Amino acid sequence: IIRSSAGGGYDFYARLVAKYMPRHIPGKPTAIAVNMAGASGVVATNYMMNRAKRDGTEIAAISREQATQQRAGGKSIKYDIRKMPTIGSIASTTAVMVLSKNHPANSLKELRAMKTTTKFGAQGKGGGSYQRPMLLKMEGYKIQIITGYTGTEERVLAMIRGDISGGSGSYDSLASYIKENKFKIIAYLGNKLPELKGVPNIDEGHTSKRTLQLSALLQAPLAAGRPFVKTPGVPADRVKILRTAFKKALSDPGLLSDAKRAKRKVSWTDLNTMTKLYSEILDTPDDVIATFKTVMLGKSKGGKLVKHVGKVSGIKREGRRVTISYKG
Repeated sequence: IIRSSAGGGYDFYARLVAKYMPRHIPGKPTAIAVNMAGASGVVATNYMMNRAKRDGTEIAAISREQATQQRAGGKSIKYDIRKMPTIGSIASTTAVMVLSKNHPANSLKELRAMKTTTKFGAQGKGGGSYQRPMLLKMEGYKIQIITGYTGTEERVLAMIRGDISGGSGSYDSLASYIKENKFKIIAYLGNKLPELKGVPNIDEGHTSKRTLQLSALLQAPLAAGRPFVKTPGVPADRVKILRTAFKKALSDPGLLSDAKRAKRKVSWTDLNTMTKLYSEILDTPDDVIATFKTVMLGKSKGGKLVKHVGKVSGIKREGRRVTISYKG
């Protein structure tokens, strides 16, 4: 089960695991990759927690931010990451913030000085593609975040078309697009890579304590990178078999060759590190989480949806851009 649509990093790594992991499981079972995009991975994780088979035959490549989402809570969260056995992670992640080649800004400093609004594309409020640009918005950058994109490819196409000018994702997922389309990397989050020489950490663009606290919360899951989990209740002997097969697959010459050809990094994250990471996130202080829920997820105590009624006053780009007039 893959938490996003085809074409992005989660999809690549999940299909890589689906190809090679069965070779190291007794009986060499067939693997089927199923994309289950929705709500920045919440749909797939809820499925694994509540509907997937408990016999060990279903595995999910979930969002690295799923523990953070759980700590923040909400009606859509129907899972407990602590009850879902971790199989492992195939790669740690470094995230980047990028701008299109035609955007006038070339750095965080120049983006901060912009007087006009820059549109960033994102999947949903539960994912890093939304939350990382939100850190900049908190600092006063003139940014508008457009949600609803189902994956990396769709957001990249929107940048190429000019519908949006910025985005954020894992460096591995964006590297080829950055080179091909001359996107400008203005910041990174997580571990700095040699390829990002001269690029600042996003914290260099922050001045407030609140933003730095939220930045730390967002950068923590990047160590988990590309986590794979099981459903609750799978017999311990089967979990052990799957964990062993997963780790062996990561050193399979065929898998490493495919990853190298796709210019993707593979690195094992041990289970103790992932368990500790999730515990630290789930133990985040209430005041930091309260800010996260209010600012990152747009939730506030007693808040209500407000309905606005207006007329469609313009349709452009074959229906991709709609203007609705409301009180002028």
